[in-house]
Amino acid sequence: MDPRAAQPHRNAEDRDVDYPRHQHHHRPSPVGHWTRTIGALVPLVITELVPYHSKQIRFIRIASVALAVLNEGNYAFRVQQERREREYDRERQ
Repeated sequence: MDPRAAQPHRNAEDRDVDYPRHQHHHRPSPVGHWTRTIGALVPLVITELVPYHSKQIRFIRIASVALAVLNEGNYAFRVQQERREREYDRERQ
């Protein structure tokens, strides 16, 4: 059985064709990147620093809610900023 059976067969002439890539809706935000990175690392740090399991679970839940609020605040700020820029551009026209 061919290990690449799930991949479509491409001809030699198709290899030179550039296929369009998916474009992101928004440019990546450094704050969003760090929020997601911290969100991934917080459970590891908490389990290393907090000795009791019940407190670990509690602190992980608190941290996840806090990071979700921070993420939503960052998103709301970015949307508000984009709306202001669009409104400013409409006024200039």
